Amino acid sequence: MEEYRSHAHSVSSCKYHFVWCPKYRHPVLNVVEDDVRELFSETADHFGHEILALEIADDHVHLFVQCDPKHSPADIARQFKSYSGKHLLERYPEIRESYFWGGGFWKVGYYVGTTGEVSEEVVERYIEQTEH
Repeated sequence: MEEYRSHAHSVSSCKYHFVWCPKYRHPVLNVVEDDVRELFSETADHFGHEILALEIADDHVHLFVQCDPKHSPADIARQFKSYSGKHLLERYPEIRESYFWGGGFWKVGYYVGTTGEVSEEVVERYIEQTEH
């Protein structure tokens, strides 16, 4: 796992933990798990993200990913969800007919949390002790 990423004019360590569910929280991910892994890997490769961990339960996904700071968490969620959702519904028409007749595979919302190398307390102390 790479701790920092170097860019043209910056260095970053942006890591996000995402959680999202299929629409209506249908427990269908056990059927499409291999495809989800494949599609997430393709998405990560395309956008330059690094998947640090991926856990797929029957009714939700945990994704821990490192990204460049040019991608907002909302962009990252959209990238993974839109590409995989489109292809899952194309590959599994029987699932679309049974569970997702209204279109779209993933629920609109998601959870995102950040991680970092230092705690909030360390950042606050650094800012408070810095001469201005």
